[in-house]
Amino acid sequence: MVNISLYGSHNAAYVVEKNGEILLVLEVERFLNYKNSGLAQYMCPKIDELFFLAEYIPQYIMKKFNITEFENCYMINSDIIADHQSHSLERYIPAKNYIEGLHHRSHAAGTFYQSPYQEALIFSFDGGGNDGKFNIYHGTRKDSVQLLENILNPILDNPHIPYDLGFPYMIFGHYLKDIKQEQLNIGNLVYPGKIMGLASYGKIQKEWLPYFIEFYKSNPDGSHFGDWDSNGYWDYELKLKILGDQIGIIFDSNNRFEEELAYDIAATSQRAFEDCFLEIAEPYFDLFPDLPICVTGGCGLNIILNTRLKEEFKKDIFIGPNPNDCGLALGLMLDQIQPQNQVDITYSGLELLDIDSLSHYVQNPPTSFTSHMLKISQLAQDIASGKIIGVARGKAEHGARALGNRSILCNPSTPEMKDTLNAKVKHREWYRPFAPVVRLEDVSNYFEWEGESRWMTFCPKVKPEWREKLAAVTHVDNTARVQTVTREQNEWLYDLLTEFKSITGVGVLLNTSFNVDGKPILSTIKDAFKILQETQMDGLVLENVYIKK
Repeated sequence: MVNISLYGSHNAAYVVEKNGEILLVLEVERFLNYKNSGLAQYMCPKIDELFFLAEYIPQYIMKKFNITEFENCYMINSDIIADHQSHSLERYIPAKNYIEGLHHRSHAAGTFYQSPYQEALIFSFDGGGNDGKFNIYHGTRKDSVQLLENILNPILDNPHIPYDLGFPYMIFGHYLKDIKQEQLNIGNLVYPGKIMGLASYGKIQKEWLPYFIEFYKSNPDGSHFGDWDSNGYWDYELKLKILGDQIGIIFDSNNRFEEELAYDIAATSQRAFEDCFLEIAEPYFDLFPDLPICVTGGCGLNIILNTRLKEEFKKDIFIGPNPNDCGLALGLMLDQIQPQNQVDITYSGLELLDIDSLSHYVQNPPTSFTSHMLKISQLAQDIASGKIIGVARGKAEHGARALGNRSILCNPSTPEMKDTLNAKVKHREWYRPFAPVVRLEDVSNYFEWEGESRWMTFCPKVKPEWREKLAAVTHVDNTARVQTVTREQNEWLYDLLTEFKSITGVGVLLNTSFNVDGKPILSTIKDAFKILQETQMDGLVLENVYIKK
C-alpha cells in the first residue's frame, strides 16, 4: 500500500510512503530547477504548462515505484491545482481516497515527529495557511498534535492568533538598497533571509521599537482586526506611511534606504519580530515550564529568534531541517503515520537526476579537467590550500540548507574567501554570511555553544580566539550559523572534517549550498559542470569521482 502527500503552492513538494517508511521526498523546485516553485497559486514556472507539470511529476513517481494507483492521496489546498485547469485532483493523481489536510497542523506534526521528544510544546507561524497564521500545539507520541487554544484558550478568545509575523517582517526588504529588489511575490520568499543578514550591521533604535511592534500587530486604522485589501493583505503602503510618520522617515520603494539607516531599520524590525513572538509564547512557557519546544513554519528559519530562545530562556528547543512550506507534504504524511520514534529525513531528497551521464562528462568534459577516484586526504589538502569544491553525492538534503550532500566547501581561514564566494561564485549580495560545519564533539572548541545545531538553525557567537582564524564564517556581529555533524549522520563529511583538522589544526569548513544566481540547490551533473566552468570554483566531487580544473 503506497500513499502520497503533496503541497502545491510555493515550495511545492511530494512525499511517498509505504508501510510507515518514507520512500521519497521530491521538492518541485529541485526537479524543475526553478526556485521556490509551486504547482499553482504562485511561483509557477510556466503557468500555461501547469497541466503538464501537475501530471508529469506523479507519473514520474508512479513509474519509479512501479505502481498505477496510490492508496491514499493527502493534500493541502488541493483546490488551487484543480482551479487552474478546471480538473479535479483525480485527473492528476490516481488514488482510492483523497484526504484534505491543514497547513499549520502539518507544520507542527512535521517538526514534532522529526524531533527526539515524546512530548513538546509546538509553535507554528508564517504568512498563513488554511488554519491560521500563528498556531500553538501540544504534541505527544500517543495523541499526535493538538491545537492548544481549542483546549486551554488561556490568552485569546479566538481559536487562532491573528498575528501575521511573516509578511510584515519581509516587507522591509523592499525598501533596503543593499537587498536586490524583487516583485513582492518573490520577495516574500527571499527577502527574510537577506534581512537577517543585514540586521546584524545595525543597531536597535529603542525609540522606534514600540512603533515597529505596533506595525506588526495592527491594521492601518490602529485596530487588530481590520479589513484586508483586494490582494488579501492589509494595506502595507498605508501601514508603512503611518510607521514612517511616527519615526520620521519616508518609505519609498524607488528611493531605498542605505547604510546605517537601512541597517537600523532591519535591526529594529528583527527585535520587534522577536518581541511579538514572545508576547504570545511566554505565557505558554509558564503553562508548560517543563516541556521542550519545537518551532516551525517559515518563520522558524529566523535563526536570531531561535538562538535567543535557546540562550535567554534556556529552553530545550528543536527546529527541523524543513520548517518552511517545503516540509508541509512531509508533515502531512507524518501526521498520518504518527511514528513512535524520531524520524530522520535529512538526506531523503532526490538523487542526481542525470547520474547515468557521469561517465560521459568525465570522458567528454566541456573544458579541460582531470578526474580520479576520490581520496579524502587529497581533497582535504586541496581545500586547505584554498580550493573551492562543489559536492553532489547521494540523496539531496530535504530543506532549505545544504548539509554536505549538495554543498560548496572551502577553507574558512582563507583570506577574502567570503568576498570571493559572494562575488565570483554565488553571485549574491556582499553582506550575506556563510555557515561553518564542525564535528559535534568539536563545536564548543570554536563556538559559544553546547550540543547539536545540525541544520544551521542557530547562530551562536564565535569564540574570540577563533574569530580571525574563522573570518570567512564569522558574521559582523561575531556569530555563525553553525552546522554540527556526527559520523553516524554523514560519514563522508565527518571524515573530511577529521582529515582537514589533522592538516590545518582547524576542525571547521565553510559550507554553503551548491547553487548560484538565485537558482535552487542543484539536482544535475550538467548544472554542476556549468557552475564549475562559469565561476571561480576549482573542482567537483560527484559521487566518488573527484574532478579538478
